[in-house]
Amino acid sequence: MAAAGTKLQKARGIDDSPQIHYDDVMRISKGSADPVVLRLAVDNAAAVFDWLTDHGLKVRPEHPVTGTTHEPYSRPRYAWGAGDTMGGLQILEVLTREMQPEIDAGRITILTDTEVTGLVQAKDGTVRGVRTRDARGRSAQQLARHTVLTAGGYTADPAMYAKYEGAQDYSRATYPFSRGASIKLGEAAGGYARGGEKHTPLFGAVLASADYPAPIRVLARHFPGDRPPWEIFVNVAGRRFIQEDVLSHDVYEHGLAQQPGERCWAVFDDAIFRAAPPLARGGFGSVWTPADTEQAFRDNDVPMFYSADSIGALARRAGVDVAGLEASVADYNRGQASRSDAFGRQHMPLPIVKPPFYAVQLQSWNLTSYAGLAVDGQLRVVRRDGTPIPGLYAAGEALGVGTTMGKAVCGGMSVTPSLALGRLLGHEILQFGA
Repeated sequence: MAAAGTKLQKARGIDDSPQIHYDDVMRISKGSADPVVLRLAVDNAAAVFDWLTDHGLKVRPEHPVTGTTHEPYSRPRYAWGAGDTMGGLQILEVLTREMQPEIDAGRITILTDTEVTGLVQAKDGTVRGVRTRDARGRSAQQLARHTVLTAGGYTADPAMYAKYEGAQDYSRATYPFSRGASIKLGEAAGGYARGGEKHTPLFGAVLASADYPAPIRVLARHFPGDRPPWEIFVNVAGRRFIQEDVLSHDVYEHGLAQQPGERCWAVFDDAIFRAAPPLARGGFGSVWTPADTEQAFRDNDVPMFYSADSIGALARRAGVDVAGLEASVADYNRGQASRSDAFGRQHMPLPIVKPPFYAVQLQSWNLTSYAGLAVDGQLRVVRRDGTPIPGLYAAGEALGVGTTMGKAVCGGMSVTPSLALGRLLGHEILQFGA
């Protein structure tokens, strides 16, 4: 999460404000976040963060921080929940515990195993509720003055991903029911989706197969602040495309986005393999040891791991241009010897000269959807002419993370806006709908 002006910050003497938060996101996104929705998000972030911590959310003892690996904030405002890998379950536990008395008292009704099949719309376009179908096939209408779409994004729907972001969905790493329900419902009611052009891929996935979207087998430890690079990264033409030791995930991600197929290869030799800290690390609950990496290179039937006794043979085996890779390795070795790299790289411990030579294919991956329903400053779903659809609102990833992060990855600016804007609607929807 990311929130400015919180009780936690004040207790630790951190001077921060929603305006500084807003300015940071605009700096990191190079001005590409939506100014209206971002303003709502940062102005309401501290209230929801404080509510969560007041009701039992525990954050990691060293947090808040300016960031972890993505572009840092100017103030420590980024915090993870304690107790599990990413901390999100801590938020869910608070919400579940606080909501249960409302359910028990009959003030909230939750329908599980129930699909929304469409919106109930009057002739003038006003949304009056939703049509549903349960697991037994029974259809019904749930009528209401206000309907809020918060069914998440579309990262589990490869066709929608390609349609809205113009890129292939390579990985299968997100919630399997993120299938774009909110966007489909909103578009059917007259709304439209925006923001796909802000697509920003994540870097460093080693996939289990080329049958995309595929599970992530392992992640590469590519952030120089965590592990300075020993390898070089090349594209399918065999050419380097970034300064590998640059302290910026943003440079890595936007560099990868410009490569054919959002794909690259980490290339190194046996001396680097033996001397460097492990490149591969487990992800999403998996554990990956150096012995696992050695086994992957020994098993010729294992996709994404390649080895050969010459650079040319390695290129052919990995599907990379032979002349390009040979030239790139030679250029890198000259730069390493003279301490003058063409890309400005400083960390070059060893040349790439000792066979066998290795390549690991790295692929873009995703956790979030950048496109989402267009809304106005009251979070009303709008038509292309800017007019709102009466009775219909949206929040969360249904808005697309490009709205609150722009063409970048800004720490905490997916989860926190989802909670903050949902809470805002819960408090203000009667006023908005007046």
